[in-house]
Amino acid sequence: MALPPIVRKLPLRVRMQAAIEKLEPLERQVLSLMVVEGLTALEAAGALSLSKRTVETRYATAIDAIAAETGARKTQRRAA
Repeated sequence: MALPPIVRKLPLRVRMQAAIEKLEPLERQVLSLMVVEGLTALEAAGALSLSKRTVETRYATAIDAIAAETGARKTQRRAA
């Protein structure tokens, strides 16, 4: 479900917060561990007692949802 039109006119920071609040709790946890805490998918998986694949899927779902809700463009990560 997309954000209401009035919300889409707000600053990106506010739209990001609204989009993050709409995520499933597990997706918010994964996003927080990987983006805020800087954990790898493997480390986040261990912290949450999930498989690495599940964490990667939830992270991708969260990023896709935030991009769709905010109108932000996704960028590809380069392999290290």
